Amino acid sequence: MDTTRDKIHGTISDAASKAHQATDSAAGRAHQATDKASGMVGAVSDKAHDVASAVADKAQSVAASVADYAGHARESVQQMASGAAGGITHAKDAVVDWAQDAAHHTADWAQDAAHHTGDYLKAGTDEMTTLIRRYPISAILVGISIGFLLAKATRA
Repeated sequence: MDTTRDKIHGTISDAASKAHQATDSAAGRAHQATDKASGMVGAVSDKAHDVASAVADKAQSVAASVADYAGHARESVQQMASGAAGGITHAKDAVVDWAQDAAHHTADWAQDAAHHTGDYLKAGTDEMTTLIRRYPISAILVGISIGFLLAKATRA
């Protein structure tokens, strides 16, 4: 039971860890894209400095928009990964609770079945004892007959 719970917990923890790694990776890529965009803006502004300052301003505006978009994308990815991790944790808890309930019900059922079987066998032996005490000669004759039949069956 504990190994099943540990396996389930380990699997869910691995999934949550992978979700967090994916979030961090996406955030890193977004940061790299922002850095790359900023670098491109710097290179364009150096080359186009002679053309016009208006073009440089527009490029910086585009870079700021890309940075904002990348930041929003990173935040969105982090929120989705956090939500997924929360959902996985909730699912893990539900599975663990279900497994514990199932184990508890199974143990109760097995205990009840063993108890009822014991009661049934006790009643049968009590009844058999009463019959043997009431009819001892008949019981001996039945025992001898059963022994004779078994001997015949094993020889044939």
